Amino acid sequence: MAIRIVIWELIFWFFIGTIGWISGITDITATKQNLFFLHPEVFWLLLLFFPIVGLYMYNLNNTNKLGNATNPTIRKFNLKPISSRKSFLNYFFFRNAFVFLLFAMAQPVFGTKKVSATLDSLELVVCLDISNSMNTKDISKDLTRLQVAKRALAELVNNLKGEKLGIAVFAGGAFVQLPLTTDYASAKLFISEIETDMISNQGTNISAALVTSMEMFSTDKSTKGIILVTDGENHEENPSEILEKLKTEKIQLSVLGIGSEQGGPVPMHPERPELGLKKMANGQIIVSRVNRTFLEEIAKKGGGFASVSSDAFPNLSALLTQINQMKRTKVKEFEFEIEENHYQIPLFAAMVFWCLFLLGSKNIFTLKKSEI
Repeated sequence: MAIRIVIWELIFWFFIGTIGWISGITDITATKQNLFFLHPEVFWLLLLFFPIVGLYMYNLNNTNKLGNATNPTIRKFNLKPISSRKSFLNYFFFRNAFVFLLFAMAQPVFGTKKVSATLDSLELVVCLDISNSMNTKDISKDLTRLQVAKRALAELVNNLKGEKLGIAVFAGGAFVQLPLTTDYASAKLFISEIETDMISNQGTNISAALVTSMEMFSTDKSTKGIILVTDGENHEENPSEILEKLKTEKIQLSVLGIGSEQGGPVPMHPERPELGLKKMANGQIIVSRVNRTFLEEIAKKGGGFASVSSDAFPNLSALLTQINQMKRTKVKEFEFEIEENHYQIPLFAAMVFWCLFLLGSKNIFTLKKSEI
Protein backbone atom coordinates (compact mmCIF):
# COMPACT_ATOMS: atom_id res chain seq x y z
CA MET A 1 0.00 0.00 0.00
CA ALA A 2 2.75 2.45 0.97
CA ILE A 3 4.72 1.61 -2.17
CA ARG A 4 1.67 2.24 -4.35
CA ILE A 5 1.10 5.62 -2.69
CA VAL A 6 4.72 6.69 -3.22
CA ILE A 7 4.66 5.58 -6.87
CA TRP A 8 1.43 7.42 -7.58
CA GLU A 9 2.65 10.62 -5.91
CA LEU A 10 5.84 10.57 -7.97
CA ILE A 11 3.88 10.07 -11.20
CA PHE A 12 1.32 12.75 -10.35
CA TRP A 13 3.74 15.50 -9.33
CA PHE A 14 6.10 14.71 -12.20
CA PHE A 15 3.14 15.20 -14.54
CA ILE A 16 2.15 18.47 -12.83
CA GLY A 17 5.77 19.70 -12.88
CA THR A 18 6.04 18.94 -16.58
CA ILE A 19 2.91 20.97 -17.30
CA GLY A 20 4.28 23.82 -15.22
CA TRP A 21 7.60 23.75 -17.07
CA ILE A 22 5.93 23.70 -20.49
CA SER A 23 3.53 26.52 -19.57
CA GLY A 24 6.31 28.65 -18.08
CA ILE A 25 4.79 28.86 -14.62
CA THR A 26 7.97 27.50 -13.02
CA ASP A 27 10.21 29.97 -14.87
CA ILE A 28 10.77 32.86 -12.44
CA THR A 29 12.56 34.86 -15.16
CA ALA A 30 9.59 34.75 -17.54
CA THR A 31 8.14 38.17 -18.31
CA LYS A 32 4.76 36.71 -19.16
CA GLN A 33 3.26 33.49 -17.86
CA ASN A 34 0.91 31.45 -19.98
CA LEU A 35 -0.46 29.81 -16.87
CA PHE A 36 -0.74 31.23 -13.37
CA PHE A 37 -2.92 30.97 -10.29
CA LEU A 38 -4.92 33.84 -8.87
CA HIS A 39 -4.60 32.44 -5.33
CA PRO A 40 -1.40 30.35 -5.13
CA GLU A 41 -1.45 30.64 -1.34
CA VAL A 42 -4.14 27.95 -1.35
CA PHE A 43 -1.46 25.35 -2.07
CA TRP A 44 -0.22 25.67 1.50
CA LEU A 45 -3.25 23.54 2.36
CA LEU A 46 -1.44 20.62 0.71
CA LEU A 47 0.47 20.31 3.98
CA LEU A 48 -2.74 18.99 5.50
CA PHE A 49 -2.48 15.98 3.27
CA PHE A 50 0.43 14.45 5.18
CA PRO A 51 -1.45 14.02 8.49
CA ILE A 52 -4.53 12.86 6.53
CA VAL A 53 -2.55 10.13 4.76
CA GLY A 54 -0.86 9.18 8.02
CA LEU A 55 -4.20 8.85 9.80
CA TYR A 56 -5.59 6.83 6.90
CA MET A 57 -2.68 4.43 6.96
CA TYR A 58 -2.84 4.14 10.75
CA ASN A 59 -6.56 3.24 10.71
CA LEU A 60 -6.04 0.80 7.85
CA ASN A 61 -3.22 -0.93 9.71
CA ASN A 62 -5.29 -1.21 12.90
CA THR A 63 -8.24 -2.59 10.94
CA ASN A 64 -6.15 -5.30 9.33
CA LYS A 65 -4.48 -6.16 12.64
CA LEU A 66 -7.92 -6.57 14.17
CA GLY A 67 -9.02 -8.77 11.30
CA ASN A 68 -5.91 -10.94 11.49
CA ALA A 69 -6.18 -11.29 15.27
CA THR A 70 -9.82 -12.40 15.19
CA ASN A 71 -10.82 -16.01 15.54
CA PRO A 72 -10.54 -17.63 12.06
CA THR A 73 -14.12 -18.94 12.20
CA ILE A 74 -15.57 -15.48 13.00
CA ARG A 75 -13.28 -13.82 10.45
CA LYS A 76 -14.41 -16.26 7.77
CA PHE A 77 -18.07 -15.31 8.12
CA ASN A 78 -18.09 -11.75 9.49
CA LEU A 79 -14.84 -9.87 8.97
CA LYS A 80 -11.78 -10.07 6.85
CA PRO A 81 -8.99 -7.51 6.24
CA ILE A 82 -9.36 -4.95 3.47
CA SER A 83 -7.39 -5.78 0.37
CA SER A 84 -4.47 -3.47 -0.43
CA ARG A 85 -5.94 -2.94 -3.92
CA LYS A 86 -9.24 -1.65 -2.58
CA SER A 87 -7.44 0.45 0.03
CA PHE A 88 -5.31 2.08 -2.62
CA LEU A 89 -8.34 2.85 -4.80
CA ASN A 90 -10.09 4.54 -1.86
CA TYR A 91 -6.96 6.53 -1.17
CA PHE A 92 -6.53 7.31 -4.87
CA PHE A 93 -10.07 8.73 -5.25
CA PHE A 94 -10.02 10.71 -1.99
CA ARG A 95 -6.55 12.10 -2.57
CA ASN A 96 -7.33 13.24 -6.12
CA ALA A 97 -10.59 14.85 -5.04
CA PHE A 98 -8.71 16.80 -2.36
CA VAL A 99 -5.85 17.91 -4.62
CA PHE A 100 -8.02 18.91 -7.57
CA LEU A 101 -10.29 20.88 -5.22
CA LEU A 102 -7.23 22.88 -4.14
CA PHE A 103 -6.33 23.48 -7.79
CA ALA A 104 -9.86 24.81 -8.37
CA MET A 105 -9.65 27.05 -5.29
CA ALA A 106 -6.31 28.43 -6.54
CA GLN A 107 -8.12 29.38 -9.79
CA PRO A 108 -5.81 28.54 -12.72
CA VAL A 109 -5.77 31.20 -15.42
CA PHE A 110 -4.43 30.73 -18.92
CA GLY A 111 -5.32 32.00 -22.35
CA THR A 112 -7.62 34.90 -23.14
CA LYS A 113 -11.16 35.32 -24.34
CA LYS A 114 -13.01 38.18 -25.98
CA VAL A 115 -15.92 39.78 -24.16
CA SER A 116 -18.22 42.57 -25.25
CA ALA A 117 -19.59 45.32 -23.04
CA THR A 118 -21.62 48.49 -23.21
CA LEU A 119 -20.84 51.65 -21.27
CA ASP A 120 -23.63 53.65 -19.67
CA SER A 121 -22.94 57.29 -18.84
CA LEU A 122 -24.62 60.14 -17.00
CA GLU A 123 -23.18 63.63 -16.60
CA LEU A 124 -24.62 65.99 -13.98
CA VAL A 125 -23.84 69.65 -13.46
CA VAL A 126 -24.98 71.33 -10.25
CA CYS A 127 -25.58 75.03 -10.78
CA LEU A 128 -25.66 76.81 -7.41
CA ASP A 129 -27.02 80.29 -6.75
CA ILE A 130 -24.60 82.37 -4.63
CA SER A 131 -26.35 85.73 -4.89
CA ASN A 132 -26.75 87.86 -1.75
CA SER A 133 -30.31 86.64 -1.25
CA MET A 134 -28.87 83.19 -0.45
CA ASN A 135 -27.54 84.72 2.81
CA THR A 136 -31.11 85.03 4.09
CA LYS A 137 -31.85 83.06 7.27
CA ASP A 138 -35.54 82.38 6.71
CA ILE A 139 -35.28 78.57 6.96
CA SER A 140 -33.35 78.53 10.22
CA LYS A 141 -32.14 81.28 12.51
CA ASP A 142 -28.72 79.62 12.51
CA LEU A 143 -28.37 78.67 8.83
CA THR A 144 -28.43 80.70 5.64
CA ARG A 145 -30.08 79.42 2.48
CA LEU A 146 -26.62 78.81 1.03
CA GLN A 147 -25.60 76.69 4.01
CA VAL A 148 -28.77 74.63 3.67
CA ALA A 149 -28.12 74.27 -0.07
CA LYS A 150 -24.55 73.12 0.57
CA ARG A 151 -25.83 70.56 3.07
CA ALA A 152 -28.28 69.27 0.46
CA LEU A 153 -25.57 69.03 -2.21
CA ALA A 154 -23.25 67.10 0.12
CA GLU A 155 -26.08 64.63 0.68
CA LEU A 156 -26.65 64.46 -3.07
CA VAL A 157 -22.99 63.57 -3.67
CA ASN A 158 -23.24 60.81 -1.05
CA ASN A 159 -26.02 59.21 -3.11
CA LEU A 160 -24.28 59.30 -6.48
CA LYS A 161 -23.06 56.02 -7.95
CA GLY A 162 -20.56 56.57 -10.72
CA GLU A 163 -22.12 59.61 -12.37
CA LYS A 164 -19.79 62.39 -13.48
CA LEU A 165 -20.43 65.55 -11.46
CA GLY A 166 -19.55 69.17 -12.16
CA ILE A 167 -20.26 72.34 -10.17
CA ALA A 168 -20.99 75.84 -11.43
CA VAL A 169 -21.86 78.89 -9.32
CA PHE A 170 -23.70 81.99 -10.38
CA ALA A 171 -25.02 85.38 -9.29
CA GLY A 172 -24.93 88.26 -11.79
CA GLY A 173 -22.51 86.10 -13.77
CA ALA A 174 -21.47 82.47 -13.69
CA PHE A 175 -18.28 80.44 -13.66
CA VAL A 176 -17.13 76.83 -13.32
CA GLN A 177 -16.26 75.83 -9.77
CA LEU A 178 -15.42 72.17 -10.51
CA PRO A 179 -15.21 70.49 -13.94
CA LEU A 180 -16.87 67.11 -14.47
CA THR A 181 -15.33 64.45 -12.26
CA THR A 182 -16.08 61.23 -10.42
CA ASP A 183 -13.89 62.30 -7.49
CA TYR A 184 -16.72 62.80 -5.01
CA ALA A 185 -14.38 63.63 -2.12
CA SER A 186 -13.05 66.61 -4.08
CA ALA A 187 -16.59 67.59 -5.04
CA LYS A 188 -17.67 67.77 -1.39
CA LEU A 189 -14.56 69.80 -0.57
CA PHE A 190 -15.34 72.31 -3.32
CA ILE A 191 -18.95 72.53 -2.17
CA SER A 192 -17.90 73.32 1.40
CA GLU A 193 -15.77 76.25 0.20
CA ILE A 194 -18.51 78.01 -1.79
CA GLU A 195 -19.47 81.46 -0.43
CA THR A 196 -21.58 84.35 -1.73
CA ASP A 197 -18.57 86.68 -2.02
CA MET A 198 -17.00 84.53 -4.74
CA ILE A 199 -18.72 86.66 -7.40
CA SER A 200 -18.59 90.44 -7.09
CA ASN A 201 -21.17 90.96 -9.83
CA GLN A 202 -24.36 90.38 -7.83
CA GLY A 203 -27.79 89.48 -9.16
CA THR A 204 -29.46 86.21 -10.18
CA ASN A 205 -28.66 85.57 -13.83
CA ILE A 206 -30.20 82.15 -14.43
CA SER A 207 -29.65 82.38 -18.19
CA ALA A 208 -25.89 82.81 -17.71
CA ALA A 209 -25.92 79.96 -15.20
CA LEU A 210 -27.57 77.54 -17.63
CA VAL A 211 -25.30 78.56 -20.51
CA THR A 212 -22.19 77.98 -18.38
CA SER A 213 -23.56 74.62 -17.23
CA MET A 214 -24.21 73.47 -20.80
CA GLU A 215 -20.65 74.35 -21.79
CA MET A 216 -19.30 72.05 -19.08
CA PHE A 217 -20.64 68.89 -20.70
CA SER A 218 -18.36 66.68 -22.75
CA THR A 219 -18.97 65.82 -26.37
CA ASP A 220 -19.53 62.16 -25.47
CA LYS A 221 -22.80 60.56 -26.35
CA SER A 222 -24.22 60.37 -22.85
CA THR A 223 -27.23 61.45 -20.83
CA LYS A 224 -26.77 64.98 -19.50
CA GLY A 225 -28.59 66.76 -16.70
CA ILE A 226 -28.49 70.10 -14.88
CA ILE A 227 -29.53 70.56 -11.26
CA LEU A 228 -30.34 74.24 -10.65
CA VAL A 229 -30.25 75.20 -6.96
CA THR A 230 -31.62 78.67 -6.26
CA ASP A 231 -34.17 80.72 -4.33
CA GLY A 232 -35.73 81.76 -7.64
CA GLU A 233 -35.28 85.51 -7.39
CA ASN A 234 -34.48 86.27 -11.01
CA HIS A 235 -33.28 89.81 -11.67
CA GLU A 236 -31.91 89.36 -15.15
CA GLU A 237 -33.19 88.48 -18.60
CA ASN A 238 -35.89 85.87 -19.14
CA PRO A 239 -34.28 82.42 -19.54
CA SER A 240 -36.93 81.13 -21.96
CA GLU A 241 -34.55 80.94 -24.92
CA ILE A 242 -31.92 78.88 -23.12
CA LEU A 243 -34.62 76.63 -21.66
CA GLU A 244 -35.82 75.80 -25.17
CA LYS A 245 -32.25 74.97 -26.10
CA LEU A 246 -32.06 72.55 -23.19
CA LYS A 247 -35.09 70.71 -24.53
CA THR A 248 -33.70 70.70 -28.06
CA GLU A 249 -30.39 69.20 -26.94
CA LYS A 250 -32.20 66.77 -24.62
CA ILE A 251 -30.46 68.04 -21.49
CA GLN A 252 -32.63 67.17 -18.52
CA LEU A 253 -33.31 69.91 -15.98
CA SER A 254 -34.03 69.56 -12.27
CA VAL A 255 -34.76 72.60 -10.11
CA LEU A 256 -34.27 72.64 -6.33
CA GLY A 257 -35.67 75.73 -4.65
CA ILE A 258 -34.25 76.74 -1.27
CA GLY A 259 -36.13 79.17 0.98
CA SER A 260 -39.50 79.93 2.53
CA GLU A 261 -42.46 81.80 1.07
CA GLN A 262 -42.67 84.15 4.08
CA GLY A 263 -39.04 85.07 3.42
CA GLY A 264 -36.63 87.07 5.51
CA PRO A 265 -34.33 90.09 5.46
CA VAL A 266 -31.05 89.97 3.55
CA PRO A 267 -28.01 90.77 5.75
CA MET A 268 -25.20 92.99 4.56
CA HIS A 269 -22.79 90.23 5.57
CA PRO A 270 -23.82 86.77 6.81
CA GLU A 271 -21.05 86.60 9.43
CA ARG A 272 -21.20 90.24 10.58
CA PRO A 273 -24.70 91.05 11.82
CA GLU A 274 -23.50 94.39 13.17
CA LEU A 275 -23.38 95.68 9.60
CA GLY A 276 -27.17 95.52 9.46
CA LEU A 277 -29.58 94.56 6.72
CA LYS A 278 -29.83 95.45 3.06
CA LYS A 279 -32.28 98.24 2.31
CA MET A 280 -33.82 99.81 -0.74
CA ALA A 281 -33.14 103.42 -1.73
CA ASN A 282 -36.12 104.63 0.30
CA GLY A 283 -34.74 102.92 3.42
CA GLN A 284 -37.14 99.99 3.39
CA ILE A 285 -35.61 96.65 4.44
CA ILE A 286 -35.35 94.19 1.57
CA VAL A 287 -37.24 90.95 2.19
CA SER A 288 -36.29 87.95 0.07
CA ARG A 289 -38.83 85.18 -0.60
CA VAL A 290 -38.52 81.98 -2.55
CA ASN A 291 -40.28 82.31 -5.89
CA ARG A 292 -42.03 78.96 -6.21
CA THR A 293 -44.07 80.00 -9.26
CA PHE A 294 -40.97 81.08 -11.16
CA LEU A 295 -39.11 77.88 -10.29
CA GLU A 296 -41.97 75.69 -11.47
CA GLU A 297 -42.21 77.72 -14.67
CA ILE A 298 -38.50 77.23 -15.35
CA ALA A 299 -38.80 73.50 -14.83
CA LYS A 300 -41.86 73.26 -17.07
CA LYS A 301 -40.26 75.20 -19.92
CA GLY A 302 -37.10 73.14 -19.62
CA GLY A 303 -39.06 69.90 -19.59
CA GLY A 304 -37.90 69.10 -16.09
CA PHE A 305 -38.98 68.82 -12.48
CA ALA A 306 -39.06 71.36 -9.62
CA SER A 307 -39.16 70.91 -5.86
CA VAL A 308 -38.97 73.56 -3.15
CA SER A 309 -37.61 72.96 0.33
CA SER A 310 -38.00 75.18 3.38
CA ASP A 311 -36.45 72.58 5.67
CA ALA A 312 -33.01 72.83 7.26
CA PHE A 313 -32.49 69.22 6.12
CA PRO A 314 -33.96 69.17 2.57
CA ASN A 315 -35.70 66.01 1.46
CA LEU A 316 -33.94 64.95 -1.74
CA SER A 317 -35.99 61.83 -2.43
CA ALA A 318 -37.87 63.38 -5.37
CA LEU A 319 -34.66 64.74 -6.88
CA LEU A 320 -32.79 61.47 -6.43
CA THR A 321 -35.71 59.57 -7.96
CA GLN A 322 -35.54 61.76 -11.05
CA ILE A 323 -31.78 61.25 -11.33
CA ASN A 324 -32.23 57.48 -11.08
CA GLN A 325 -34.93 57.58 -13.74
CA MET A 326 -32.79 59.51 -16.18
CA LYS A 327 -32.21 57.33 -19.18
CA ARG A 328 -28.66 55.99 -19.19
CA THR A 329 -27.42 56.21 -22.76
CA LYS A 330 -25.39 53.28 -23.97
CA VAL A 331 -22.31 55.08 -25.17
CA LYS A 332 -20.98 52.25 -27.30
CA GLU A 333 -20.43 48.56 -27.48
CA PHE A 334 -16.83 47.41 -27.51
CA GLU A 335 -14.83 44.23 -27.28
CA PHE A 336 -11.76 43.53 -25.20
CA GLU A 337 -9.73 40.52 -24.14
CA ILE A 338 -9.52 39.19 -20.61
CA GLU A 339 -7.53 36.34 -19.13
CA GLU A 340 -9.71 33.27 -18.84
CA ASN A 341 -10.22 31.46 -15.55
CA HIS A 342 -10.38 27.66 -15.87
CA TYR A 343 -11.27 26.67 -12.31
CA GLN A 344 -14.15 24.58 -13.71
CA ILE A 345 -11.77 21.90 -15.04
CA PRO A 346 -10.13 20.88 -11.73
CA LEU A 347 -13.45 21.38 -9.92
CA PHE A 348 -15.15 18.90 -12.24
CA ALA A 349 -12.30 16.42 -11.74
CA ALA A 350 -12.60 16.84 -7.95
CA MET A 351 -16.34 16.11 -8.08
CA VAL A 352 -15.80 12.99 -10.20
CA PHE A 353 -13.14 11.59 -7.88
CA TRP A 354 -15.23 12.40 -4.81
CA CYS A 355 -18.21 10.49 -6.22
CA LEU A 356 -15.92 7.54 -6.99
CA PHE A 357 -14.57 7.68 -3.45
CA LEU A 358 -18.09 7.59 -2.00
CA LEU A 359 -19.01 4.63 -4.18
CA GLY A 360 -15.83 2.73 -3.38
CA SER A 361 -15.89 3.31 0.36
CA LYS A 362 -19.39 2.06 1.21
CA ASN A 363 -17.79 -0.70 3.21
CA ILE A 364 -14.65 0.10 5.10
CA PHE A 365 -14.68 -3.52 6.15
CA THR A 366 -15.88 -6.38 3.99
CA LEU A 367 -18.87 -7.62 5.95
CA LYS A 368 -20.60 -10.93 5.34
CA LYS A 369 -23.89 -11.98 6.76
CA SER A 370 -23.47 -14.77 9.25
CA GLU A 371 -24.76 -18.10 8.19
CA ILE A 372 -25.00 -19.31 11.78
